[in-house]
Amino acid sequence: MIDQDAKLEELQRLRARTITDIERLRDELHAEIEPASATDDDSADVAADMYERGKIISLIQSLEAKVHAIDHAISIAAKGAYGICELCGAEIPAERLEIMPETTLCVSCASKLEQGIHRHQILTSSSQIANVFDEEELEEEIDESDDDV
Repeated sequence: MIDQDAKLEELQRLRARTITDIERLRDELHAEIEPASATDDDSADVAADMYERGKIISLIQSLEAKVHAIDHAISIAAKGAYGICELCGAEIPAERLEIMPETTLCVSCASKLEQGIHRHQILTSSSQIANVFDEEELEEEIDESDDDV
């Protein structure tokens, strides 16, 4: 059985470290932006700077999502249910919790959730494509009806 209090403390330390990482990256981003606005660089330097900023922003977003996951895991641990899959109720293997302490799902349920999200993204993008074709057909019908008048 998992020592819920120890895991709660571990999660709180992980949260603090992650927030420190976010603050460091924000400072790095701010330092990256300030000099760039004061100088006129060539386009290669500007492109490299933009790439670096994009990379830092992406890391910040990833860490912010991790903080939300950690907060959720902390609330689960506070209830005494840390290490139990939220969906199926199975015990989450210690190896998985060691690698991803913020997880609240077993591998099987996480995989099913990811497949569902992926499927939803495909369906959403497919419907958007279909909507574009529907709009084009509608425009053609309107053009044809205007020709008839």
